Amino acid sequence: MPDPAIEILIIGNAMTEVESYISSLRNSGVTVHANRLNQDDQRIAKAIRSASSLDMVIYTAESGDIGIEHLMSLLQEYDVAVPVIALSEPGNEDFVVNAMNQGVKDVVTRKNSEHLTLAVKREFSSLLTERKLDKTKSQLKEAEARCHTLIQSSREAIAYIHEGMHVEANPAYLQMFGQVEQEEIEGLPILDMIAPSEHKKFKKILRSLSADHEQTAEIEISCLRDDEKEFCAQLSFSPASIDGEPCTQLVIRDQTNDRQLEDKLRLLSTQDSHTGLYNRQHFLSILEETTRQQQDQDSPTHSLLYITLDNFQEIRNSAGIAASDSVLNEVAELLTGLTHTDDLLARFGDHTFTLLTPLTDRQEVESLAVRICNEIDAREYAETASYISPTSSVGIAFSSAEIPGGQEFLNLAYHACENARQEGGNQFSVAIAATRQEEEDKAGNETDLSHLIQHALENDKFKLVYQPIISLQGDTRENYAVLVRLIDHNNEEIQPNYFLKQTDEMGKMAALDRWVIRHAIAELSVQRKKGRKINFFINISGTTLEDDTLLLWVCDCLREFEAKGPWVIFQISDSDARAHLQQVQKLTEGLQKIKCQLSIDHFGLNPKPETLLRNLRINYIQFDPKFLDDLAGNQEKQDALNEANRIGQSYNVKTVATGIEDANSLAILWSIGVNYIRGYFLQEPSPTISYDFNQS
Repeated sequence: MPDPAIEILIIGNAMTEVESYISSLRNSGVTVHANRLNQDDQRIAKAIRSASSLDMVIYTAESGDIGIEHLMSLLQEYDVAVPVIALSEPGNEDFVVNAMNQGVKDVVTRKNSEHLTLAVKREFSSLLTERKLDKTKSQLKEAEARCHTLIQSSREAIAYIHEGMHVEANPAYLQMFGQVEQEEIEGLPILDMIAPSEHKKFKKILRSLSADHEQTAEIEISCLRDDEKEFCAQLSFSPASIDGEPCTQLVIRDQTNDRQLEDKLRLLSTQDSHTGLYNRQHFLSILEETTRQQQDQDSPTHSLLYITLDNFQEIRNSAGIAASDSVLNEVAELLTGLTHTDDLLARFGDHTFTLLTPLTDRQEVESLAVRICNEIDAREYAETASYISPTSSVGIAFSSAEIPGGQEFLNLAYHACENARQEGGNQFSVAIAATRQEEEDKAGNETDLSHLIQHALENDKFKLVYQPIISLQGDTRENYAVLVRLIDHNNEEIQPNYFLKQTDEMGKMAALDRWVIRHAIAELSVQRKKGRKINFFINISGTTLEDDTLLLWVCDCLREFEAKGPWVIFQISDSDARAHLQQVQKLTEGLQKIKCQLSIDHFGLNPKPETLLRNLRINYIQFDPKFLDDLAGNQEKQDALNEANRIGQSYNVKTVATGIEDANSLAILWSIGVNYIRGYFLQEPSPTISYDFNQS
């Protein structure tokens, strides 16, 4: 950026001499806008009074109507704070001393152009620094005022203390301790708010803070309300200042409420809101751990029952949504009555339940499956007396050291359930052992899955679900990740980790991507026409990146559904972007022209993550979910995520943390400065677009 021009007022009678000074300055590379005036008192006063962008005054000491004292008084009178440089004859020492006493920044011998140039550059640089400082002070004052307003309106209890005494406190703090007026707390010792049994511990903290004013500290301690009731609180100390005086900011959080909230959040994150059973995500996490522990055991430790209602879609079509939901609740209640303390029962899908039990005796487990089928069939349902009653199919799988993971364990029970359903339903089927399954049925299962995928592509048997992407920085725009599910013959959802690999091996990923993009844009258009400010993150696979016609096809979709490019963020995995860098660069250039945006998924674990940021125009990065595994207890992961976030934001890219499964990581992500978060803890992917972003 070029240096700004210097606006100079030059006062002097010798115009030729003045012109030579201006020429010297310009020849030395200084851009000058000069206003030349003779030493006329009235004209000079008017010029100073009306100056809106004056940077400097050059005064020629000679006989005339205005003296240096009068010039400096005019500048002071009209509040024009600019440096003055005076020019004088050699040997005029009295003038030099007088001028400097009046506040002139420098006195230069006339016709010494080199000295004048250096003085002008120096004083202009100093002037710019001073103006920046004034601006910074003003901004600081405004920030302090805003901060004070925020603190006063904050729900957190905040106070300022100095040498153990209260200086100021916000209303939340006063309310927490029962103090009604600000005057009641000013000068009150902070020790009066601490339980007597904790005084020794608290005094030690105060001494430490007094010894080091820049220190931060955090403790958990018992505090005392004005009614003498104690409560457990977390106290956070940090350095601060009020009216320029150093003090300590104290934030107090009532741990009683926090713990109650944590319990509620933990329940919400593991519970299905409709039936009250455990939800899919919690069940999968326990199933994975159970399968891992089985690896060290020679005999089965658990059995898994996959339970689906055979005719639920018919019930919903004939009885309606409210009645069918009531049936689900009654089935959930029935199944709960058949379980024991050590069993884990979950609502796994729309009309599917899963039961993990330590029962391993085959006869006992089969008897339980028969009882489930019989009781579901025999029950009289309140809302469907005149409609179809449900029946169920149950798939049974036994744990084994040969089952590599929870998903494979689940697949065994799922296929057994499918066998029972295809045999007419209202019965159970036991899965073949994992090794036999792999040897005898793998090819058959893959063939069945291939037919199912092809059928879904031809008959719209895929389904979109949506997961909110929520801001940690107060942005209330409604961003959703668009995900896809495969619908089987029983109208059950099949997860992507089960069918995407097969879809890719069939060469159908590009077709699936196009199905997702088209249906997502159609839904986006519907939501926008309802007045909602929704944006969709839509995945593109590496295979689709090789399709040169993709961009034109996207344009056709946008035009067909009257949608706009800025509503769509296309998402590519880090590894696919690296493997198809040229194609992504070309696609990105085209996406920019139609205002679509680009997001990189699974970012941060590959070497040199900034490579993509340098080579592509990226709007968002979504961090690899592995960052979130035990983030709260792993400092190395916190440091790595902090660095990845810093790199992303240094390129002006918004950052998204994915895989949020609990509340423990939220505070860390906020302190790191991550822009957005997404995960099952906030909301599972849902077929409805109903998240309330204003509550975040």
